Amino acid sequence: MTGLARSIFDVLPGAWSLSRQIDDARFGAGDFSGTASFTAHGEDALLYREQGVLRLGAWRGPAWRQWLYSLEGDALLVRYPGTLAGLHVFKFADAAIARHTHQCGGDRYDAEFGVAPDGSLSLTYAVSGPAKDYRLRTLLRRA
Repeated sequence: MTGLARSIFDVLPGAWSLSRQIDDARFGAGDFSGTASFTAHGEDALLYREQGVLRLGAWRGPAWRQWLYSLEGDALLVRYPGTLAGLHVFKFADAAIARHTHQCGGDRYDAEFGVAPDGSLSLTYAVSGPAKDYRLRTLLRRA
């Protein structure tokens, strides 16, 4: 449904506060807190950038990452900004929740992107395979 994907894409630009819970079988529990932003990057594309403090097991320090979000038809695509290689294709049907699975070598990334009635965004990951075993629960609220 192109209208729903478009309406979700249109609310993304701007500043967000970010909180993430991490459960990693190898490194232990942790969290990430900071800020995120979506800024225009060409037509129907947004550069997503997050930065903040990561705590994972005994380690604590600054961290950041970025992705490229684009609107293509009835889906939000998430790509690596340097190579434009695809990571996720979130297709929204009747609800403001979409799921996608990405295989990277032997590791499987099950992702869910959602928009709550209060306008907050959620992104959850369950990653499993020979090299990885963790869960991420991210909540973005308008800053």
